Amino acid sequence: MADNSLTERHAPKDPIASSKAQEATHNFTFRDATMEDVPALQQMIGDSLRALGKGYYTQAELDGSIGFLFGPDTLLLHDKTYFILSPIASPNVIAACGGWSFRRTLYGADTAPNHLRLPEKRDPEKERASIRAIFTNPEWARKGLGTMMMRFCEARAKEGGFERLEMGSTLSGVSLYEKCGYTRSGKEDVVRCPNGEGIRVVHMVKDLPTEIDTNREPVKN
Repeated sequence: MADNSLTERHAPKDPIASSKAQEATHNFTFRDATMEDVPALQQMIGDSLRALGKGYYTQAELDGSIGFLFGPDTLLLHDKTYFILSPIASPNVIAACGGWSFRRTLYGADTAPNHLRLPEKRDPEKERASIRAIFTNPEWARKGLGTMMMRFCEARAKEGGFERLEMGSTLSGVSLYEKCGYTRSGKEDVVRCPNGEGIRVVHMVKDLPTEIDTNREPVKN
């Protein structure tokens, strides 16, 4: 699941430029997420959705999906393909999180329905890597950090041998990702939550350019 703090109502005209400006400050650092981060990630993802998903999902939809569909996928942590972005001055703060995956699971937490959990590896010659679970801490929203995380994950996927990407985007992230070069594939899912609510997820795709900014900050293991 790929979300972002910049909803359609607030996304800048050029989120890539906003992200590059933030990167140039060198005020933030990336590190691998670990199992010790799971409780904090669960909390931040829930806070992000409740604050930034308003107007796109109802309260009942958010209540049913947070902690079920939306949350950490610990297989990504095992694969070391899920990351945390923190201010250098406050290294314990999760300002944004996100990842990519060479596995066939497109979106969803550990607790998501079994039919969404597809751990088989993808063939980079024939399949797309997935951009996964990008969320921004609402206290750090609208500063270009979600797009910064997205660019970082795209570069890591390219280093992993993938030239094409896909994602399952929340409704609140679609406009931003379109500005970042993703297009709707025409497919939408409706995932049924335990409380009976259905969550719409938009399938989006992107082909990476031959040359891509590496956005390579040191990743702390």
